[in-house]
Amino acid sequence: MTISKEQMERMEDLVMMLNEASERYYSGKETVSSMSDTKYDKMLGELAELEVMTGTQLKASPLNRVGYSEDGEKIQHTYPILSLNATKSVDDLLHFIKEEDAVLSWKLDGLSIVLYYSDGKLVRALSRGDGHWGKDITKNVLQLRHIPTRLSNRGEVIIRGEGCLSVKEFHHLKQTKEGEGYSNPRNLAAGLINTSRTTPILLRHMSFIAHTAISLGEHQVQTRDEQLRYMSKLGFRVIPYSVIANYQVINEVALYTTELDEYEFPVDGLVLTLNDIAFGESLGCTRRFPRHSMAFKWPDEYKTTRVRGMKWSVSRTGLITPVVLLEPVGLEGTTVRQANLHSLKVFEGLDIGVGDILRVYKANKIIPEVEENMTRSGTERYPERCPACGNYTEIVIRRDVQGKISSKKLYCCNCGGNHGSQE
Repeated sequence: MTISKEQMERMEDLVMMLNEASERYYSGKETVSSMSDTKYDKMLGELAELEVMTGTQLKASPLNRVGYSEDGEKIQHTYPILSLNATKSVDDLLHFIKEEDAVLSWKLDGLSIVLYYSDGKLVRALSRGDGHWGKDITKNVLQLRHIPTRLSNRGEVIIRGEGCLSVKEFHHLKQTKEGEGYSNPRNLAAGLINTSRTTPILLRHMSFIAHTAISLGEHQVQTRDEQLRYMSKLGFRVIPYSVIANYQVINEVALYTTELDEYEFPVDGLVLTLNDIAFGESLGCTRRFPRHSMAFKWPDEYKTTRVRGMKWSVSRTGLITPVVLLEPVGLEGTTVRQANLHSLKVFEGLDIGVGDILRVYKANKIIPEVEENMTRSGTERYPERCPACGNYTEIVIRRDVQGKISSKKLYCCNCGGNHGSQE
């Protein structure tokens, strides 16, 4: 196969943009996701098509790994921590399960954590990292709720789960200096775990939810159902789940969908895993996905609407966040009239003006988000004076170690005190 100059340049651009978005997503270095899940999936699909079409894969391609390589001490996982193949079609789930029983559960939108126990004692906690090497995050993870430090059974026990902030805890922390500016619970959870400056008090707001036992030492189980029940017996809080057959898939997916708004932790889909462990593992895996499981993500409903104006919300810490006011539009069964843009960086990137046509959706069927501005008049500006007290505002820019802008926030010089120097 041959590859043209245009194809190579496009692949290089896609790899660069996807890797940068992935690094910020997994590390918690950025309070607001630099790229929506929908846009990321679309670009990843384009890259996959180009790789098949040209027979070429760049060394840094995100399709050649899971997660990203983190800074700091890296330790090799005993077993690779792979991602899941995903679909937005219930028909694909029916084809996947065939005549087998399977476990259906939430797909938590948290930070992947792997716990290692030796002869009943917790000895290490690793982040996902690139799927093969993870960062040692034991000190911070020990502060999370629902993590037993000692187990009753012997041998090597390896438990995989998610470090999560509940929606309630997220909204509580957003009112504090540590949580200000974060757009969702997942970003804040990653920010708390991946820094040495986080206090134990903050980490106690997070919970560890177990979903997989990679190894249970001397204890043997035959099914995922037994595995989850045994993890609960050991003292872990396990992911809610149901054991289903093929004919139950459609109804169970619909049931989980109706319960989405009521579940306390943020989710970004469902996971269907074959119940028979030995059979599932006999199917093997690809370079990125095990074949015993499949993730389901709800299809996003997109609508277009016009911008009516902007309002600027002032927090107790003095952070001023942009909220775009919309002509009422029906999304996922509710009427949406506004969308939080979370930061000055997002606001500037959208070039918003009154009358602009926006493409909007609800992330995970819950949070109204702006996918794109289709007209980009750019007439709206940030306020030079605070909407709450009338004092001057200032822009605070923070950069990562590579010098890239990690956050750009607008503050009131009076509300909430000093916020650092302005660039």
